[in-house]
Amino acid sequence: MAIGDPVSFYRRQFELLWRWSGGPAPVARRAIATIVVGIIAFVAAAVLVPGIHVREPVAALVAAITLATLGTLARPMLIGLLSGFSVALVGLGTLAVQATAFWALSHVPVGIEIDSVRSALSGTLVYAIVDTILAAGLSLADDNSFFGTLVRQLAARHGTPHSDRPGVLFVQIDGLSEPVLRRRLEAGGAPTIGRWLRSGAMTLTGWEPLLPTQTSASQAGILHGNNDGIPGFRWWDKASRRLLVSNHPRDAREMMRRVSNGRGLLAEGGASIGNLFSGDATRSYLTAATIDDPARELRRSHVLDWFFISPYSFVRWLVLSVGEIVKELVQARRERAAGIEPRGDRAFPYPLARAAANVLLRHLTAALVIEEMFRAAPLIYVDFVDYDEIAHHSGVDRVEARDAIDGLDRILALIEKASLDAPRPYRFVVLSDHGQTPGAMFRARFGKTLDELVHELVGDEKTVHGATKHIEHWGRLGSLVSESAGPSRMGGRLSRMSLPAEASGPRDNEIPDVVVAASGNLAHVSFPGIQGRASKEVIEERHPGLIDRLVAHPGIGLVMVRTARGSVALGRNGARYLDGDRVEGSDPVAAFGVNALAGLERIDRMAQCGDLVLISVFDEGSGEVASFEGQIGSHGGLGGWQIRAFILHPAEWKVDGAIVGATSLHERMRAWLSAMGG
Repeated sequence: MAIGDPVSFYRRQFELLWRWSGGPAPVARRAIATIVVGIIAFVAAAVLVPGIHVREPVAALVAAITLATLGTLARPMLIGLLSGFSVALVGLGTLAVQATAFWALSHVPVGIEIDSVRSALSGTLVYAIVDTILAAGLSLADDNSFFGTLVRQLAARHGTPHSDRPGVLFVQIDGLSEPVLRRRLEAGGAPTIGRWLRSGAMTLTGWEPLLPTQTSASQAGILHGNNDGIPGFRWWDKASRRLLVSNHPRDAREMMRRVSNGRGLLAEGGASIGNLFSGDATRSYLTAATIDDPARELRRSHVLDWFFISPYSFVRWLVLSVGEIVKELVQARRERAAGIEPRGDRAFPYPLARAAANVLLRHLTAALVIEEMFRAAPLIYVDFVDYDEIAHHSGVDRVEARDAIDGLDRILALIEKASLDAPRPYRFVVLSDHGQTPGAMFRARFGKTLDELVHELVGDEKTVHGATKHIEHWGRLGSLVSESAGPSRMGGRLSRMSLPAEASGPRDNEIPDVVVAASGNLAHVSFPGIQGRASKEVIEERHPGLIDRLVAHPGIGLVMVRTARGSVALGRNGARYLDGDRVEGSDPVAAFGVNALAGLERIDRMAQCGDLVLISVFDEGSGEVASFEGQIGSHGGLGGWQIRAFILHPAEWKVDGAIVGATSLHERMRAWLSAMGG
């Protein structure tokens, strides 16, 4: 309970209302709107409940002012007293106060008659429903009102002692490359980030993730300082004889078990929000590796209750989600009508995934960050997935993607504003885990998916399991389903039920001859029937001509395979041996960047590496790749902007030399925190 002195308590509530409303004029407008909404709600109750009679027109005004005042005064106190048990109790308490007020109004000579307690209760329920719907409707586009309400609730609920020792908030904007961010800033977008840079308080530094350039490898390296054994977003794991998928909770938990030593970046009081891995955080939310583990995923959160139980919040995000779906359908239709190419797959369920990312996850994630600030968490790491999801389907630098960047920038401004009232100051770090590279997908260019090509080359008598469909949004939808299901086994079951067959891999009793697992323009081709890493010689014996025909395909830039002479990257016009510095003909690795060879060597050393590793063709002139997944903005492999991530950090936090690899970024972050005394 965070009430203490009632006078100080309500003074604090009014100060927060004043700050988030924007001064006297907005507060006055808000008060008038509240009264008007209250009058409409009360009239609705009088019309719909036979036992309520309004004899004088002014009575509705008196009732609205009375009920609005009591609700405004009682709700913060009830939150402070009851929200530690349940937000539902706060709602019931508010209804009880309003029901009492309804009954009391009938005993005061203001022109209102209520014939029974039952009528008072019925009137209260109608009033609450109408008032909530109208109030939510008035604040649909007003994030300050929405988050200001949350901040006042958190101030009422948490009485964390103040500290001058700063915490650090790490905000990951998933998939946003440094070049795209700089373009947006040059065009006047992302004003919050622009203001931070112009003030000289923060600086923007590029960093390069090594292969594979995707979230699970990057986050493992950043949060745990170790990303060995993660060769892609998904791959066939010969040791466990199953397909591992990074955003599948069971698989994410297994990956984190392999990379964690218990001393991750967020150990000892930190919070993980919206990530794949927890960084050994004390508290974690919407985190794939802990989401179906009741011992780690803490659902005792005021924010989670508020989002999934509070009618005010429910109405707001429901309406905004429907609006986002409609917006996506309209934009996709315009794209088709204009003949814009390349075009991504924007059919269902993508509109649902976009609504989940741009509305539900964006606002829920931001609210959880603010709650952790009011808990004075020393370190918070949060992943916003909005841009990444939209760029996969709409393009990395088109209007939809730019809108997502600006929307996330507005969220940064709201979090920054909330931090001013947190019990400790916070330093901000904004970063990406990788970028995205544009380009028409492999299927659109050549009329078939990569797994269909492999099946054609190995013959119809062989069974080929293709894991090449875009599935990241299924993990994001699953996170919401699991959290909304509550702290029970049902949450985990619902999360798994939301995953399609291609996300889960073949059944345990159906081991295929070949598995093709794609991560953007990177693919691992595995032969489950061959123990250990299959050599080129063994593959050619079992599948004659397969490797040569893959190397010769115009959509494939290189094929890496282990040979008796060591691992080699094969291209149409030459070969590059990974052991030593030997090149035959034209080097197929050179076009992919100065650190491409180091990335290939890194994956080659992993026991989890596929028998064949494929990287799609990369056009240096256009900067485009041919994603093996259904994406027109992709990452996971090599070529273009996917290897150009960024980190925006306080200017006094120095960077000595280039940052190459997520584990190097982890070490840099550790050094910064150590210099802070953390």
